[in-house]
Amino acid sequence: MYFCRKVIVSWMMFIFLSLSCGGEGEKNEHTHTLAGESVSSPKKSSKVSIQIQWENTTLPLQMEIREPSGAQTLALWTTGTVKEGKQTPFGDMIPESTIVLKPGSKKQFLLVMKNPTDSPVYFFAAPHSALPVEHSFGFKFKCLCVNHAFMVPPKETWFRVVEIRLAPDYLGDQLALKHNLIGISRERMLQFEKSAGSSLPSEMD
Repeated sequence: MYFCRKVIVSWMMFIFLSLSCGGEGEKNEHTHTLAGESVSSPKKSSKVSIQIQWENTTLPLQMEIREPSGAQTLALWTTGTVKEGKQTPFGDMIPESTIVLKPGSKKQFLLVMKNPTDSPVYFFAAPHSALPVEHSFGFKFKCLCVNHAFMVPPKETWFRVVEIRLAPDYLGDQLALKHNLIGISRERMLQFEKSAGSSLPSEMD
């Protein structure tokens, strides 16, 4: 009698464990299926709308993106400032900060920041983010997040020549690129240039 009862208990435990394992397996398979279904597959488009966005942190100035003036040709990465009343190397603002490119093409434009105050302004840019993330494969933004701090003198306008490139096989029809611009003190900028700035490689290296 004791032996029969022991066999019955053993069989009950076996059935319980089998059901538990089977349920877990079904759950894992279902989760895998859902994960597979959630993967987005962007399609190739004849044109891609790219919007440049900015978010400021303790920075009182606003960044604009503008077309080159056409009066002179500037090399990529060219950075400088222009005093009020002087001829500028940049032209009209790009509407809605949006650039339209074909896959396999590139475009240069200028980042522009005006400082109407009586004091210099110092800032740096955090690495840009790209949304939607499934469209972030196959583009290159040669911008200003290059482990470097910038200074905008009082009553002057700062500019920098940048470029966006799309791979020939780029997939997607839209992309939003956002930078966070962080205002810093002159002391912090000098400290960075003396220490990390001299040891960390930048995208320009």
